[in-house]
Amino acid sequence: MEALPRERLLVLAGCDDASLSDLERLQIITPGVTGYAPSDVSRLRLILALRDAGIGLNVLAEGLKRQIFSFEFASQLIFEPVTMSEAAVSVEVTAGQLNLDMLNALRANASLPLLQADQLLREDDVEFIQLVAECTQLGASAAGMERVLRVFGHSVRRCVDTMRDLFRGEVEEPMLNAGLSYHKLLEISAAKRLALQRIGFRILFLLQRRMLEEAVFDNIVGRLQDALREHGLESGDEASLPAVAFADLSGFTGLTQEIGDVPAAEKAARFEAIAQRLSRSFDGRIIKPLGDGVMMLFPDAASAVEASLSLVEQSRSDELPPVRVGVATGQVVPRDGDIFGRTVNLAARVSALAGPSQTLVCFNTRAAAEASARGLAFQGLGAVSLKGFRDSVPPFSAQRAG
Repeated sequence: MEALPRERLLVLAGCDDASLSDLERLQIITPGVTGYAPSDVSRLRLILALRDAGIGLNVLAEGLKRQIFSFEFASQLIFEPVTMSEAAVSVEVTAGQLNLDMLNALRANASLPLLQADQLLREDDVEFIQLVAECTQLGASAAGMERVLRVFGHSVRRCVDTMRDLFRGEVEEPMLNAGLSYHKLLEISAAKRLALQRIGFRILFLLQRRMLEEAVFDNIVGRLQDALREHGLESGDEASLPAVAFADLSGFTGLTQEIGDVPAAEKAARFEAIAQRLSRSFDGRIIKPLGDGVMMLFPDAASAVEASLSLVEQSRSDELPPVRVGVATGQVVPRDGDIFGRTVNLAARVSALAGPSQTLVCFNTRAAAEASARGLAFQGLGAVSLKGFRDSVPPFSAQRAG
């Protein structure tokens, strides 16, 4: 690849001339005969990040001199690296017929840094502004885009944090434990980092495409059912009401004190993995993890109860703390990937009543599950008062028939 002139390197890395001169004086970065290597863009951006984190340039220079580390791996930092552009915020905002305050509100919801009118943009920030402008032209409201970006930001942050932790725990830590120096660690792990980034990027895309397809089909099926119903063309049985289940590990707070935070967190992660697998087995899904528990949504009451009983049994087999579950059936209000409403609140309250290894359900859940004839039995426990509910609620303990 062709060498970069000094001016081009400064633009692509977002660096000022004085800072680059300081780095050259300390021999942290050195140009070649014809200019700078393309990899110097990533190298320079990494060095600036280290400086901004409070690591002095003299300290970096001394570390390089002692060969504690090197920056040779910097060319393999990021899968599809992004550089700075020469486009100013004000120019791109004007071109997109946008308002900077509105744009920054969107960026805040996406967990992105706010922009100043006179600053230069990264290449991906230019594209972000263009996509926001396109959405606006298609009729998307600022409030609607904020909702989507808030969910995207939280979800993607969790994904990349998990990928980072996995890389540290399963790639870097074993190398360090084997006696590898940090110098060698950074050098040897670079290729694996790029490969895993590429794989993770592709898997995220595949999952998003698959789930988007499911959501599109679900939406269209619902719209067509409504259209047929309005014209008196209903066919088949009425759709079952969904069911919500809250499940958590009993005595988790005491467990953390007994075995420590890290081992307890590992047990919670194992529990979530079991819940993920079993919920999918019964056509449900985890709506959100809750630390030592999960909230799940199922298409009908019987599926929710069967999945809950299986979750209690499987967790016991895996020697996890006893699981308690509460299930309620009824309409829910979906919003931004979460669900709300009376049914959700009822499931949460019922789960709080459950004892270790017990699945409690509300009256509607028992009635719908019994009607399904799927081998489930229920025992009434008497009406109880629940916080936030005016009338008493009669919970039922669920078990497998026979």
